[in-house]
Amino acid sequence: MTFAVFVPPQASERKLPVLWYLSGLTCTHANVMEKGEYRRLAAELGVIVVCPDTSPRGDNIPDEPDN
Repeated sequence: MTFAVFVPPQASERKLPVLWYLSGLTCTHANVMEKGEYRRLAAELGVIVVCPDTSPRGDNIPDEPDN
C-alpha cells in the first residue's frame, strides 16, 4: 500500500491522535498531500495525518473491462 504521513513536532514529546484521510475512489495518497492545506493546522493541534491510497490498483483487480 502507498501512503503518506504527516507527523507534527509534538510527536517527539508525547502520544498524539491520528486522523486517517480517505480520499475518493480514484484519488491517490498524493491528492491531499499536494493540494490540501492541512499541515499548519495539524501542527498547531498536534494531530498526525495518515493519507493512504484508497483505490485498488494493479492488473489483478476485479473491475469492469473498460475501466
